[in-house]
Amino acid sequence: MKLVVTGGPGVGKHTSARIIADKTGAQTIDINKVAMDNNAIGKKTERGFEVDVKRLERLLAKLTKTRKDQIIVGHLAPYIIKPAGIRMVAVLRRSPYELEKTLEKRRYAISKIKENVAGEILGVSFYDSLKTFGSRKVVEFDTTDKTPEKTAGEILRALKKKPKKKGLDWLATVSERGDMNKFFDY
Repeated sequence: MKLVVTGGPGVGKHTSARIIADKTGAQTIDINKVAMDNNAIGKKTERGFEVDVKRLERLLAKLTKTRKDQIIVGHLAPYIIKPAGIRMVAVLRRSPYELEKTLEKRRYAISKIKENVAGEILGVSFYDSLKTFGSRKVVEFDTTDKTPEKTAGEILRALKKKPKKKGLDWLATVSERGDMNKFFDY
């Protein structure tokens, strides 16, 4: 089984992937760690670190050939991983209201909180995963108010039997609550 776990910061990717790996014995490949450990990080900008995408693609292509059972985790997955051989892509999502609190607890800069929450509202990770891997492989999981153990269990069940599409729409939720100005500057 080759499983990709992706989504924005603060949705529970790494913790859920670790739990799945513990239960299945699969090897976990952390895209961020691979980038840092193998000099695939370029200069730091005001938006964060620049990644050498081509170098990281080559490194991950080699690593993902080494074993059959792997969990590849990271927000860069839709931009780095090729769809061939991937069984399922779990896109973890979280309510923008809860995500904002999570990122504040992590002491993210206000600009990074706004950027990441806006990305969640717009479904950037989900859209980019669909574009890269296709709708047959991509399943989204709402981690709002769920423990990582519960999310990991849902992902494992989905690997056995793909669930019906849910379709999270945070944009509609934010709009209905009249909070567009809270999350977007316009």
